[in-house]
Amino acid sequence: MRGGIHLHAKHALYFDGRPTTRRASLSLAVTIAVLAANAVAGSTTLSAVCAGTGMVLLLAASRDGGQRARSALVWTGLLAAGAGLAALATVGERELLVAAAARVLCGVTWTLWLGTQLDWAAVRALLLRARTPEAVVETLDQALLHGLLTQREWRRRRDAARMRLGRPSLPLAAWGPLLGEGALSAFMRLEAVDDNAQLRGAPAGKPAPRAEVLLVGVDVERGGLLALQNVGLRVGAGEWLALCGPSGAGKSTLLRLMAGLERVQRGSMTRFGVPLDANSTLRERLDGRVALLSQNPEHHFIASTVQEDIAWGMKHRGVEPEQARQRAREVASALGLSGLLERPCHQLSFGEQRRVALAGLLVLEPALLLLDEPTSGLDPVAAQALCRQVREIARHTGLACVWATHDLHALPSEIERVVLLNAQTVVFDGPRATGLSTPWLVRSGLALN
Repeated sequence: MRGGIHLHAKHALYFDGRPTTRRASLSLAVTIAVLAANAVAGSTTLSAVCAGTGMVLLLAASRDGGQRARSALVWTGLLAAGAGLAALATVGERELLVAAAARVLCGVTWTLWLGTQLDWAAVRALLLRARTPEAVVETLDQALLHGLLTQREWRRRRDAARMRLGRPSLPLAAWGPLLGEGALSAFMRLEAVDDNAQLRGAPAGKPAPRAEVLLVGVDVERGGLLALQNVGLRVGAGEWLALCGPSGAGKSTLLRLMAGLERVQRGSMTRFGVPLDANSTLRERLDGRVALLSQNPEHHFIASTVQEDIAWGMKHRGVEPEQARQRAREVASALGLSGLLERPCHQLSFGEQRRVALAGLLVLEPALLLLDEPTSGLDPVAAQALCRQVREIARHTGLACVWATHDLHALPSEIERVVLLNAQTVVFDGPRATGLSTPWLVRSGLALN
């Protein structure tokens, strides 16, 4: 980049370099002034001069490396050429046509130029500076992020369909299912995000004399089928344990139950000294001292940028925005994310997404951390780094950790106890060495006989 701002290669809503609030404010003010003068003055000469000035600014922006600025310049040139040809071809009302074309060209040119000077981060900062309610800005931010993630999901499905069909263009009949499945995925993501948002924003309960979780004979039903059956489990304060079992064994359901997102159908559960049963409401079941990292990190993202997403839970628990951002920066530094604070969440790699989602939980200093396949999809180095980072945070906070995984080789050394699930029930609960022995792994469906 040569002394200016250019559009990010991956999406035009974000720039590689962040415009300062002062520069963004000046660009917006100048554009508004020019557009107002263009609309009110009624002078063809003024409109033409302003349009020419706007084209010069677009040319300068394109030289700074903005691919979209170059495209905007091309389209503006085509618009100007078309207006000129129309004026030459019209005899009776040439002056009126020229005046209208100059005004339209001026408006389009300056609007396009403003798009090369402002990205969403700058617009967001301007809205907050103008004292727009933060809830309004946050809603816009969430809608933008969800739209970008949905767009990416559709592109993934489109590319997969191209690979399967072996052709660059898809038949019309393929687009209906593709768009429908993408929309269904978007709705399911919204539902998962809402669950995680409620948990991240939940207030912490009163300090308990015994910071443990106790389940006795618990059944959980989902869709009329048993997702957990006669489960008994105790997680003590500060204890680390591994929760292992094959796919469909009920690991995710058990974590969601301990987090309060699932309801006990039969049996009893006591968490931090508070009994929870089938009649407990969602509000009663959620506790800010519990954090759940789900398998898909995208389901945790609520704000569009890393820093804002990490700080989101604290702001919704009453922490002042700037204090929340400062704490977010501290946790990001501890997790090696300092260089990503201004990055859009949808542009992160999978491993980066996982660490950012984890940061958004650890910043809340939970007493119980529930991790659902935390190393899934990570290379060995990234998996070891994540284990180390959780270990360091836990060392300072004393949190309890339930580590649900298929990857038996990536268990942290702190885990001394293993719980094995199979067919929706606990088949083993005991020492790590015994639980990971071949007979018990075979019995739990994690190894062949």
